[in-house]
Amino acid sequence: MPLAKERYGVLDDEVEIERRRLGILAEARDPRTRRILDSTGLSQDWRCWELGAGAGTVSAWLGRRVGPGGSVWSTDIDLQFHRPVLPNVVVEHHDVTRDPVPESAFDLVHTRAVLQHLPERDQVIEAMWDALVPGGWLVVEDGAFASFAEQTLPEPYATVHRYASTGAISEWRDANYGVRLPGRFRDLGAADIEIIGNVWSMRPGEPDGDWWFLALERAIPRLVKAGLVTPEDGETALAQVRAPGFVMMSSVSIAVIGRKPSN
Repeated sequence: MPLAKERYGVLDDEVEIERRRLGILAEARDPRTRRILDSTGLSQDWRCWELGAGAGTVSAWLGRRVGPGGSVWSTDIDLQFHRPVLPNVVVEHHDVTRDPVPESAFDLVHTRAVLQHLPERDQVIEAMWDALVPGGWLVVEDGAFASFAEQTLPEPYATVHRYASTGAISEWRDANYGVRLPGRFRDLGAADIEIIGNVWSMRPGEPDGDWWFLALERAIPRLVKAGLVTPEDGETALAQVRAPGFVMMSSVSIAVIGRKPSN
C-alpha cells in the first residue's frame, strides 16, 4: 500500500495553491475548532496532540491555551506549510499509519479533515484513543459529502463537483466518514459523547468558499488526467464558481467529542 504522503501529499506544481488553501481554511474553520476544543475544558498544563497539523494554526492556538507548563505535539506527513510556533509546541514529521504513537500520553487529541483520506482510518482512531490518558478527550472533525455532492449546480461544474467531492480519483477516500464517527466513538467506549454538525454558504472571495474552490484548482488537473472531465469543462467549472453572485451549500462538517473513562 502506498505511503500516506503518496496518497495525500502535494505535487510540486500544487504547492502554492495548497499554501493559500490552508491559510484560507484556517481563517474559515479555526474559530469553530477553537470553540469545540474549549468545550472539553481545555486549560493550562494540558498535553495535546494535533494530528495532521497542516499550517499549524490550531497547534499554535493550543500552545497558547495550555501555557508553558503544557505541551503540544504537532504532527503531519508534510511540514512544508507548518508555520513557526511556540517553544511548547513540538513539530514532528509523523506518519500515523506507520510510525509509533505514544500511549497514555495526552489529555487531548484532535484531528480535522484527515481520517477521510486514510484507508487505515479505523486503526488510526484507535491509536488516537490509546494515546489518551484516562479522562482525556478525543475530538475528531470530518465531513459528510453525500448531500454536498448531489446539490443542484450548473453544468459542467455539477459533474466536476461530483467527481471532486466524492473522491472519484482516490479509491481509498471515505468522503462520508464524518457520519461514521459517532459509531466509532461508541465502539471505543467513549463517555460524554457530543456530536456537532455545521453547514454554511460558500461564495467566491470569502474564506468559507475559497478553501474549496482552491481545492478544485488542485483536483481538476487530476480529473482531466484520469479522463473524467475535459480541460475545457474544467476551465468552465472554475469560471462558474468564481462568478459574482455564485453561492452553494457546503459539505456537512461533523465534530464528535468523547472522553476516555477514568476507570
